[in-house]
Amino acid sequence: MGIRGMLRAAALLLLIRTWLAESNGPSSTPKFHFELSPNMPEVILDLFNCKNCANEAVAQKILDRVLSTYDVRLRPNFGGAPVPVSVSIYVSSIEQISEINMDYTITMFLHQTWKDTRLAYYETNLNLTLDYRMQEKLWVPDCYFVNSKNAFVHDVTVENRVFQLHPDGTVRYGIRLTTTAACSLDLQKFPMDKQACKLEVESYGYTIEDIVLSWEDENAIHITDELHIPQFTYLGRTITSKEVYFYTGSYMRLIVKFQVQREVRSYLVQVYWPTVLTTILSWISFWMNYDSSAARVTIGLTSILVLTTIDSHMRDKLPHISCIKAIDIYILVCLFFVFLSLLEYVYINYLFFSQESRRNRRRCKKPRRVIARYRYQEVVVGNVQDGLINVEDRREERVGPLPDSPMQAHLASPESLGSLVSTSEQAQLATSENLSPLSSNSSQAQLATGESLSDLPSTSQQTLHDCTIHFHGFLTNDSIIPIKIHNHSEAHCDEDSEESLSSDESHGHASNPGGRIILYSGQSA
Repeated sequence: MGIRGMLRAAALLLLIRTWLAESNGPSSTPKFHFELSPNMPEVILDLFNCKNCANEAVAQKILDRVLSTYDVRLRPNFGGAPVPVSVSIYVSSIEQISEINMDYTITMFLHQTWKDTRLAYYETNLNLTLDYRMQEKLWVPDCYFVNSKNAFVHDVTVENRVFQLHPDGTVRYGIRLTTTAACSLDLQKFPMDKQACKLEVESYGYTIEDIVLSWEDENAIHITDELHIPQFTYLGRTITSKEVYFYTGSYMRLIVKFQVQREVRSYLVQVYWPTVLTTILSWISFWMNYDSSAARVTIGLTSILVLTTIDSHMRDKLPHISCIKAIDIYILVCLFFVFLSLLEYVYINYLFFSQESRRNRRRCKKPRRVIARYRYQEVVVGNVQDGLINVEDRREERVGPLPDSPMQAHLASPESLGSLVSTSEQAQLATSENLSPLSSNSSQAQLATGESLSDLPSTSQQTLHDCTIHFHGFLTNDSIIPIKIHNHSEAHCDEDSEESLSSDESHGHASNPGGRIILYSGQSA
């Protein structure tokens, strides 16, 4: 028999077998069994056995057979060893990480694989792919996300669920879902922080005596190449598992951590550069004139207002937590430098005005002392001269005129000397008539002569016309004894003049009940 004849016989036998498989009712055709020689080609053997081919009738026959005695309420191998369930995740996107809500949103494909011997079939070697309607007919693990706040299964256009049945009874269950999971963020280094957001998978009702969850392999977590997280950069992921204990028993928990790092570029534009420029702007007041109060205060207050606005804007984006963030310390340092610039302005103003007042007082004191010394000498000398003139006049009235020449003068006798001494003792130093020229205007009563004022420096001569001389004394037996002379500048020493007058008045009333005489010289105030 040639090869062509063998192919014809194999095709005929295949048609007969298909006809027998499609028949629904009992067939009256007797069953027969035959075996092909092992020397037949493998292609013919596969074609005759048809293990790698299937049609709708074969799939329907498999499902009807396995589901006829299947109880969806019981787990596989009920009463025996726990069912191993391997889990793998394919992450398609991580939409956002919220600092205010402390969570993140992730969209993924969750795949679970386990073996259910009740679903094994032998009719074909091909896998059977079934849709979401098989969920209610097959047993599935009750896995959930421990730290999930909200989750949903995508249902456009139909529910995104899929089942794959293998001939040995292995079931692979896939689901596409989006969940919002809690993520505890550590914001102490914000905005230069690194975060690790975790996702925890655990069986809700089955303990480790019924189900043992595990990662499929070391690469159980797959990340799409186009992953982009707003304001963050994806660094990597780590997978772990642990056993947790509850009142109802022990459960196996699978943990995956997504490590991300915050991008600082946006904060450089929104926070760092504006605060740096604002702080430098507040230092411009160092080069301003000290008396530019409006400009200095405006720049300082504007800088503080800008920094406060940026700080409040950042606080609106962050949760109210007790820890101190790096951005808080940075803005506080900027505010401290701006505040120091305002303190510098206050300190400079205080030093300048205090030193200026001291300089003015020193300028007034030096000419005042010089003029007072010369005025005192002139007044004393004038009083003495007036007293001597009065003595001479009285002597001439009593004794007579003096001789014109020393030759005509007689030697003084003891009687004449005694009269002279008695007369000088009785003579008054000054009377009110003698001092009447002194109390008149300073322009008409010049106490100091030209020769005495020529010795004064130019500054003293100039100050002579700008200052006022107060001569304090007391009357004793119609005589004037000078006590103190005060000189006050017209421009800067008005207050000192009033104080000196009040103090001198009190001194005069205390020490001299008889009275007080004040002499004014120079331009009147």
